[in-house]
Amino acid sequence: MARLPVPGARAYLVSDPIAIQEALTRTQREYAKGVGRRGREPLKRVLGDGLLTSPPDLHRQQRRLVQPLFHRERVAGYAETFTALATAAAAGWRDGEVRDLHRDMTALTLAIVARTVFDADVGDAAVTTVSRALARNQRALRREILPGGTLLDRLPLPATRRWRADSAAVDAVVYGLIEARRAAPGGSDLLSLLLATGMPDRRIRDEALTLLLAGHETTANALAWTFALLSHDPAAQERIAAGDREFTTAVVRESLRLYPPAWAIWRHLTEPREVGGRRLPAGATLILSPWVMHRDPAWWPEPERFRPERWLDGPPPARYAYFPFGSGPRQCVGNEFAELESVRVTEAVCATWTFTPAPGGRPVVPQPLITLRPRYGVPLLLRVRR
Repeated sequence: MARLPVPGARAYLVSDPIAIQEALTRTQREYAKGVGRRGREPLKRVLGDGLLTSPPDLHRQQRRLVQPLFHRERVAGYAETFTALATAAAAGWRDGEVRDLHRDMTALTLAIVARTVFDADVGDAAVTTVSRALARNQRALRREILPGGTLLDRLPLPATRRWRADSAAVDAVVYGLIEARRAAPGGSDLLSLLLATGMPDRRIRDEALTLLLAGHETTANALAWTFALLSHDPAAQERIAAGDREFTTAVVRESLRLYPPAWAIWRHLTEPREVGGRRLPAGATLILSPWVMHRDPAWWPEPERFRPERWLDGPPPARYAYFPFGSGPRQCVGNEFAELESVRVTEAVCATWTFTPAPGGRPVVPQPLITLRPRYGVPLLLRVRR
């Protein structure tokens, strides 16, 4: 465990799998999500009391409500939709063109979550609105979490005005989905379930926005990193195109190991505790970093190398040396959805296209905001598979 110089916080990086397990799986009242109020409030201003930001009692109610949408049997039923939407998107690409696969995956995963979870279709304008707003809001949220950052939100700065305008535009998309579902009730999608409870539209908005953003943005990042890695490995592309689904699953897991979208998970101690053999005070912030653990040579041979075959040899060397979706009561509710979606999309793209890094393009480098995004996108040169 190491003390980190985070301004205004007593922050500790936890790198022991047993301590990580305790922090993720013990009661939320002992290990509160986030970094205390300063870390929660900016997110709550965007997402309200959705599944990512709600207090423990409300979170349990919300999770029970949405969990049926992500049961294994239901997720398996989405598989053909994943493939169909990915195939349709890739059919619009042109041989020999350079495309930003991060931008393409953002549009595709938004369409997927809208179709499967909301039983709705979103247009190009909504995709542009949501993806642009999300990128700006992540930068603004990172700034606000720092000491004094919330003061900037009260000033008439251009960035603040853009954030508010973006938030209003995203709200318009979400409330539009709510009204469309209210006009055609009786489904089994998320909005139908929420409307049936009689909860206020603002609460429905919070839940819907949380799942809309969390359900597409992290998977878009994961897929972008997957294609960035595969662009340097033509043999792996061929193996995926040949229909080796076990290998494709290994590719997705290896990509999540190297570039976990949820690159840091924060927990806030509500009482003094011993963590990893060290006594920490109430108010201490624990940083549990999949990025750090997934690249620790104590657990991973050749940790910096993209080697999907390691996943064909058996499970991870330690349960909490790999946790891209978190764990415990706050584990990502859509983890199986996200993995299957990533596998099916990767298969669909590799079935008809080969790809290499764009000549003269910028390097693909990580940008650690709220999620781990490729800073300059993922520009790839596409060729039709012969």
